[in-house]
Amino acid sequence: MFKRILFAATAVLAISTSAHAVQFQAEGGIFNGVDHGTSYAGAGGATPLYNQALGAVVDGSHGAFDAFGFYNAGVGSLTQSRQVDLLSGNVYRFFDTFTNNTGATITTTLNFFGNVGSDGEELISFNSGGLIVSCEDDWSGACGGGDPVLALVSGNNGLGQASITPDRYNVSFSITLQAGQSLSLLNFAFLASEADGPTAADVLLAKTTGQALLNAPRLDGLTAAQIGSIANFNITPVPEASSWAMLVAGLGVMGVLRARLRRTAVAA
Repeated sequence: MFKRILFAATAVLAISTSAHAVQFQAEGGIFNGVDHGTSYAGAGGATPLYNQALGAVVDGSHGAFDAFGFYNAGVGSLTQSRQVDLLSGNVYRFFDTFTNNTGATITTTLNFFGNVGSDGEELISFNSGGLIVSCEDDWSGACGGGDPVLALVSGNNGLGQASITPDRYNVSFSITLQAGQSLSLLNFAFLASEADGPTAADVLLAKTTGQALLNAPRLDGLTAAQIGSIANFNITPVPEASSWAMLVAGLGVMGVLRARLRRTAVAA
């Protein structure tokens, strides 16, 4: 238990540290059909979200994305609702809920799609366990083009199968929903870049932050019901401050009881 708590705390610290590095600030760019902001919330129904860029990031500043982060296949007759936010520290979060409102079981493969901004000049620095770190080629075969380094996170339990090809990012999620059943999928994109452009240190920052998101996904602002519906992450709850206090108090009580038992045993 202590190891899980320590790891979660370390992951949160890593994200916090990345947010305070000397980095450029992403400027929203989330498309909601009217303007570009830092959040989007929308539901399917009469106007389904399927294959629409609503909630996609269309810039992120520094040309990071052309239209990144929407489902372009597999939604079919499922009802989709989504919440997209630019969180602190240049972290974009895509939270999508799919519901089977039909009377039959639906098996489908949902595809999360992104058109990145480097126009086919991507280099993959890291690809493992639900994390891809990608950057723009500086024409020498190394990271250092003008676009930010991307850490793209698709989950930590193997449900999402991610790949990146020139100018394209795809994650397939093969799911089965019974009649009336819902599930949610959570995706992240983190951008790392100095104000004057990315450096080798930004590649490391992207990997570190991406791994922290894998182990402790940013859930701030989501409800307990939303968190409980996430299918592509195994989530270990992080104790609240009151829980930490109770834990420390409990350990203190255990220490006192053990000391008393030792004294009793010696006296006997």
